[in-house]
Amino acid sequence: MKKLAVWILDFFCFIAEHLAVVGGVALIGMMVLTVTDVIMRRFGSTVLGNVELLCYMMCVVVFLGFGKATFIDCFTKVEIFDFKKAEPVIRVVMDVIHFTLCAFTSYYCFVQSTVTKKLGTTSPRLEIVRWPFVFLAGIGFLLITISIPLAKYKNYKNKTSDKEPAVEE
Repeated sequence: MKKLAVWILDFFCFIAEHLAVVGGVALIGMMVLTVTDVIMRRFGSTVLGNVELLCYMMCVVVFLGFGKATFIDCFTKVEIFDFKKAEPVIRVVMDVIHFTLCAFTSYYCFVQSTVTKKLGTTSPRLEIVRWPFVFLAGIGFLLITISIPLAKYKNYKNKTSDKEPAVEE
């Protein structure tokens, strides 16, 4: 059982890391597109559909980074309680609420992506189909949903390994 949990943890870390790299590449693309548009405006032209492309790239950047950010606990969040001093019960309740909301949002995004695909919704100017980006939002929230229990397991594993006495040679 421990080997399976460690394998799942390593697999998720591998996937989250590589999706974050894809998000980083999209961020570089956003910067190049913005600089190109600014330079072209100086000469009286512009990049066709610049805003649409930037919006879609922003979806890639944000949603593909969710899993890693939540897993390494650098995800931006508003804390009502001081969790370091709060009772463990409050932490568990908040984690269950967080897990449930992210799971529901992920499910809803997947459902909406199928509806958007059936409707054939596209962007106004470039006519880029929208359903993959709604689906991408579902993947982002699914990554958060998966990373919540995995991060708790990682923290538990780290705490138990710290308590074990070191073997002297």
